[in-house]
Amino acid sequence: MRRYASFFEWYEKGPKELGVVESLVEALTRVHGIHLHSPREYTPDPPDCVAVNAQGELIAIEVAEVVCEAAARLNAQGQDVYRHWRPGELSAHVAREIQDKDRKVFHGGLYAEVVACLFTDEPALKFELASTELAGSSFGPVRQLTSAYLLFSYDPGTKSYPAIRLALQR
Repeated sequence: MRRYASFFEWYEKGPKELGVVESLVEALTRVHGIHLHSPREYTPDPPDCVAVNAQGELIAIEVAEVVCEAAARLNAQGQDVYRHWRPGELSAHVAREIQDKDRKVFHGGLYAEVVACLFTDEPALKFELASTELAGSSFGPVRQLTSAYLLFSYDPGTKSYPAIRLALQR
């Protein structure tokens, strides 16, 4: 298993993505007042997972990690490094992930919503810093995504998973 930014790390992709979605569901309920339930892995991928909204409709959820691959690779080689995110780099990374997720061909029919769940445990990427950088940003245009979030690892101070709703352009 990866050592760097490893809060959400798991041995297999499917359970890892489901764990991230379960954390998102908790954050949406607790902080944003959005109620989803019954998250589960979905095959064939995409979507990575599905959940049910308060109206009983099926929601597609695509998951992507915001992580510095170079820092992860160097840590795996025994070097103790971390990524210092410069202004604009997070927005650019999020924009690429949003566009990638919006281009997917989703299996399983029509979904009431299509959600992108980006997640991170980057050591130098804090919720407050990300909130400030992403506050004025809008991502897209998108055709399929109806909402997107950046989820952070568990914060013991707030006893929650902080999540930022990302503004999307149609």
